[in-house]
Amino acid sequence: MNPKTMFSKHILRSFLLLLLSCIAWQACKKSDFEQAELGDHTAEFAFPLFTTDLKLKDLLFNVLNDTLSGDTIFINPDNTMTLFYSGDVAQKPATDIFKFIESGLVPLSSDTVSNPIQTPNGVSISQAKLSGGTMSFVFSNPLSDTITGFFEIPELNRNGEGFKHPFILLPNEQNRVFGSFDMNGYELNSSSNTLTFQYAAYLPNGTKIKVPNQANGFPNVFAVFLNLKFSYVQGYWGYQLYPLTRDTIEIDINQTDLRGDIKVVNPKVTMRVRNSWGFPTRGIIKYLSFIGQNGEELQLQGTAFQNDGTNDYADFAYPSFIAGELGQEKITDIYMDESNSNIADIFNLQPTRLVYEVDGVSNAQLDPNLIGFMTDQSVLGLQMRVELVLEGSAKNFGAEQTLDLNFDGFGSLDSANIESVEFKLVSENGTPVDINAQIYFRDEAGTDIDSLFDAGAKNILNAAPVNNQGIASGVTRTETFIPMTAARFDRIRTTKTAFMKAYFTTAQGGTIPVKLLADNSSTVKLGIKVKKRLTGE
Repeated sequence: MNPKTMFSKHILRSFLLLLLSCIAWQACKKSDFEQAELGDHTAEFAFPLFTTDLKLKDLLFNVLNDTLSGDTIFINPDNTMTLFYSGDVAQKPATDIFKFIESGLVPLSSDTVSNPIQTPNGVSISQAKLSGGTMSFVFSNPLSDTITGFFEIPELNRNGEGFKHPFILLPNEQNRVFGSFDMNGYELNSSSNTLTFQYAAYLPNGTKIKVPNQANGFPNVFAVFLNLKFSYVQGYWGYQLYPLTRDTIEIDINQTDLRGDIKVVNPKVTMRVRNSWGFPTRGIIKYLSFIGQNGEELQLQGTAFQNDGTNDYADFAYPSFIAGELGQEKITDIYMDESNSNIADIFNLQPTRLVYEVDGVSNAQLDPNLIGFMTDQSVLGLQMRVELVLEGSAKNFGAEQTLDLNFDGFGSLDSANIESVEFKLVSENGTPVDINAQIYFRDEAGTDIDSLFDAGAKNILNAAPVNNQGIASGVTRTETFIPMTAARFDRIRTTKTAFMKAYFTTAQGGTIPVKLLADNSSTVKLGIKVKKRLTGE
């Protein structure tokens, strides 16, 4: 959804489409030229081709399907309108950044082995909940006696019952697998970021033993875990740098080669962060610049962000473990407007897109007592949005458009006795915008055959008067007569496309800012007068 501001080609295009559809005789009723002949004389036939009433809000919404995705118009309570250009929501699940051990093998060269939990740098687990995966123990018995016993992991329990299972090994039995045990529903609790893998083994006479290692020193006991999945992790989150997003927002104020002087009133950029990661994250602004029409970089600068001497940054709100905010989402909005940045100067240069890149840092303040958490649903979503109130000024701002033509029945009309054609365009304009336009008729090869106006672009709508707030305060009527000879009409009626160049200037020659309101409206009427020589038989 991307109808543009008063300076946008899509707003302008709406007027052009309306006008061109009239000129191209689409959806128009035609007079019957085959009347009874009363003798040689000249007759004039005049009839309307088109009448329409347009409200500005309808005009804007009607072109939403022909715009860049992610753009939208919002009508404010005071009937002003705001245009939003939005980038994609870059969502980062915490599980994409903070990956915990999923599969592994722990050799038990002794009957008790404390194994560090493999976690991302700076993260130490004190509690976790498992939602999937399996655990197994593999034993080989090098003795000629039967061995009985049990194995366990004291830090794991499910519904209050610890992870503990018995085993029996026959004499000289090799690679006996016990498991796999489903780990869904188990909870891990550790004060030292470790898991303890242990077993107790007994000979038939009750003597407790350690299973001897192999001759080469490799143990005969292994713990194996596969595809562990964590639904919740709690612990200490240390300092870690990670990428969040890089994205581009197309602005499209003017994508043509035409030029004009534009001033935008108070443009705004908003960074919105929606965060359900349960630990502090700092957003490091690696890149934040608009790109100009010639590819030049226009860096967005200001005081909206903090600065550590090297980078601009912002600390994002987050759900707190201490405050019991598990499952909540916190929103951070950072605004950049003309009061705290150079964005107004940038928009006066008509940028074409906004490019931004943001990295993240966990526990940037290095709080040694921080208790953080994440779940398998924890997501940080970052989106940039450009906001333009439809208010400003333009002088000779250009737009251009190529459209299909269909002269319908007029294309096959016998023009031998047509002496001239004249169009009459009447506009009653309640919007604060002047429009000058020229239309070029083109053949199938794209060659210009003729133009609608002989002397170049012509004014077709005059701006309504405005009050001291830049709001239209009346209606301006404009009549435009467009004569055309029969010979010219004969050339253009077979053309298939028309190319329009239009130039838009806001009220009072573009010298003052104006506001486009949702209830601004215009009436456009197009009629045709054909002079034809009638001959009697």
